[in-house]
Amino acid sequence: MTPIEINKVLEGIATPHSSLNGVKVLGITSDSRQVSNGYIFIAINGNECDGNEFIDQAITDGAICIISDSDKIEPDINIIKVKNTRKILGVLASNFYNNPQESIQLIGVTGTNGKTSTTTILKNILEASGNKVIQIGTLGILPKIFDIDFELTTPSSIDIFRILDEAVNKNYDFAILEVSSHALSQNRVNNISFDYAGFTNLSLDHLDYHGNIKNYFNEKKKLFTMVKNNGSSMVLADSSFGKEICDEYKNTKTVSLKNMSADFFCKDFELNHSFTNAEFNFKGSSFKISSSLIGNYNLQNIILAASIAFEVGTDINSIQKGIKSCKSIPGRYEFIKNKGKSMIVSDYGHTPDAYENVLQSISKVYKNKNIKILFGAGGNRDKSKRPEMAKAIERFATQCYLAPDNPRFENIHDINSDVIKGFSKNIFQVFDKRENALKAALSEMSSNDILIIFGKGIEEYQDINGERIFYSDREIIRDFYES
Repeated sequence: MTPIEINKVLEGIATPHSSLNGVKVLGITSDSRQVSNGYIFIAINGNECDGNEFIDQAITDGAICIISDSDKIEPDINIIKVKNTRKILGVLASNFYNNPQESIQLIGVTGTNGKTSTTTILKNILEASGNKVIQIGTLGILPKIFDIDFELTTPSSIDIFRILDEAVNKNYDFAILEVSSHALSQNRVNNISFDYAGFTNLSLDHLDYHGNIKNYFNEKKKLFTMVKNNGSSMVLADSSFGKEICDEYKNTKTVSLKNMSADFFCKDFELNHSFTNAEFNFKGSSFKISSSLIGNYNLQNIILAASIAFEVGTDINSIQKGIKSCKSIPGRYEFIKNKGKSMIVSDYGHTPDAYENVLQSISKVYKNKNIKILFGAGGNRDKSKRPEMAKAIERFATQCYLAPDNPRFENIHDINSDVIKGFSKNIFQVFDKRENALKAALSEMSSNDILIIFGKGIEEYQDINGERIFYSDREIIRDFYES
């Protein structure tokens, strides 16, 4: 990164002390551990620690400027006070990375479930039409143009602009972002105007953070205030939440599997265990698609991705080709190859709605199979959904294995106790170690069974007491059948 004069970096935020005129900025960070000579340190009071406590250390490590919104910190030659450090972070990052968002088309997708699948399908479609596309979200950065482990669905403001800057330098045409409610609440996508936006759905999740479903939805809706005046939003409008977005925001297009008066609708479809066929009508243009992604919920993801691509200007042939080339979504309804005789499916789903989507699809396709399910609730997260997870699962399961997901700092017995309250039938076994639960499930499998493993997807760790401990469902399955 070429050093930039501090006045340019702080443009629109503050005027630095005259002693800093002409000083070059070598980097910006809100992590005091990353500070070195020539850096600006933004002291953010976060959920786990207060960056203001590390100001002295940051100066010692070479920070040329500190930005703070704390009432406890007084302005100084090197300290600039602002009203809200989170809100100015996007402006600061944009200035430092030369406004890369102005040189690439940006697409944001939000919703409780389906963000990763929709953005992955969309990436395939846009690439099929010859575009160079970068995808940013739960799967990381695809393609991995450089290594950033942001451990979040949506990265920090600084990381977003750093990624966009690199994408612009490498001549990418589109950047597709999964936009989480946390990112919108915490102003991580501030100073970004999206060319296109998409909405999948809304269901019970993250109420530990947002308090109630209304607050959660209000955060999601913020994305649609960030769409450019000449941009547009595609919204799955078969739910009351989707309809409300369409009623409230301009330049919004309706997408539906039910309503043939929508801007983008599905005329007909066929679902089975190995493919999805459908006929779409997009603003009067009718065409057929075929996909190896299965289930009604995947059809929703497909039509949303296709409608965004159509609005971008992608030709129908490329839409069909891109959908067909997307064979699977990593960690989503993914069949795990194994040397046993039973079918094993891994899915990242961790909400009651996500469970029902997958299980409804499987129960319709595999009518003669006994459905067995391994799942667990995350610790220090929305407790209200825990019993609802059990209620959703027992509608379809013959046997359940309740096991840890990411307990974090919470006692696994307390987590499991909350989940168990939702069961009305005695069809579950409870485990305090996920590995033991998975081995028990595998040992009890027969050729008439299908095992659904929820929660981890492609993750290879468990978050326990602040540590990321290596753990892989897939490795345990492989070792079980090879031993």
